[in-house]
Amino acid sequence: MRPVNNRKKSITKWIALIVGFAVILVAATAFAINLAQDNSDSANEADSDENGQVAETDNGDEADESDTTDNGEATEGTDVVEEEEEETFIDIRLSAVGDVMGHGSQLESAYDAETDTYDFTSVFEDIRPHIEGADIAIANLETTLAGDSRPYIGYPLFNTPDAIVDALDYAGFDTIITTNNHSLDTRAEGLRRTVEVIEEKGLDPVGTFSEAPDSHVFYKDVNGIKIAILAYTEHLNGLEAQYSDQELNNMVNMISEERILADIEEAREADVDIMVSYLHWGQEYQREPNDYQRHYAELLTREGVDIILGSHPHVIQPTEFLEVDGNESFVAYSLGNFVSNQRRETLGESMAPTEDGVVMHIDIQKNEQTGETTVQNVDYTPTWVYRNRHDGNQNYTYRILPVEDHMENEEFSEDFRNRMRNSYQETTDRLNLEQPDNE
Repeated sequence: MRPVNNRKKSITKWIALIVGFAVILVAATAFAINLAQDNSDSANEADSDENGQVAETDNGDEADESDTTDNGEATEGTDVVEEEEEETFIDIRLSAVGDVMGHGSQLESAYDAETDTYDFTSVFEDIRPHIEGADIAIANLETTLAGDSRPYIGYPLFNTPDAIVDALDYAGFDTIITTNNHSLDTRAEGLRRTVEVIEEKGLDPVGTFSEAPDSHVFYKDVNGIKIAILAYTEHLNGLEAQYSDQELNNMVNMISEERILADIEEAREADVDIMVSYLHWGQEYQREPNDYQRHYAELLTREGVDIILGSHPHVIQPTEFLEVDGNESFVAYSLGNFVSNQRRETLGESMAPTEDGVVMHIDIQKNEQTGETTVQNVDYTPTWVYRNRHDGNQNYTYRILPVEDHMENEEFSEDFRNRMRNSYQETTDRLNLEQPDNE
């Protein structure tokens, strides 16, 4: 019986081995199939990422698949859409006028005997709408504010009541040029007080200093555009002879190549967006710029100044877009009188152009991505100084009139309207303004 039993055990053992091997084989086969499937899925996903990219349009629709080479580069005919960064711009308007004078009859007109005060605001009422909208508004104050410790007088040594600054503020001006041939009319004390009064009233004096300055350049950020203003005068009516060069340098900016070049270099290092220069220069009552003005206009342009404004001749002179050594500038050689008592009645029939002025409007644009800042457009408002006596008043009434608004206004006599029409024609002919080429 034993042999029979041993044979049965052997058969059973072999059957168990065969079954176990089969189970192992089936498990191994299943594992291999699963592994192969995982690898296949991974490969398909990679192929899809590299070779089956799908572009999606703005409205969510799918675009055609792009063909690619083995290294993943797009083949010919593939549309590669790259979204460009949208350009944004800062736009500001700079408005500037010429000489604000304070002749004796103007002071008398502004005086109120009952209150013993001065008020010039009515002079600027008509022109105010053409100023107050500017982002920066510049005027040349051709007088001093020495206070009531000395008489208020006009030509030749001007001392004007502080109220003139209130009126300029009311009109919309924020930047006041104080360097001109009358800056020292009331000597160093008057010059310093002029600066202090303007600052106390919240406006910015440019070109003269109450103490030795750290910089001769005035910097102003206007809505994100950094402006450098460089203001100078050709002379000080001989009064500069009373002071040393160092004393003058600490008080007032005088025109010289050395001073200008140093200031431009400083402004360039300060990384300003645009440079503006305001110069008191030229010859009084001359309708064309002289060689001195042209020389400095070319120098300023060559060195990178973008806008050049002038005063002192008391009449309007031409404008031009100047190009020197690849640099361009806009030049207004003289903006004329903004308000004064100079006119045909006081100086003679041939001096009618002293009644004319202009508000120069310059539109500036900065590309926020590239930082490029350019003059986009130049426009102007012609002005005329009205002076007349009313209701038997011995004092004159002064008004700065925007000519186009009033030359057909029957509030004024036909004689005054004709004078405004002549003023308008004279101003437009003299400026001969062409627009900048921004292409």
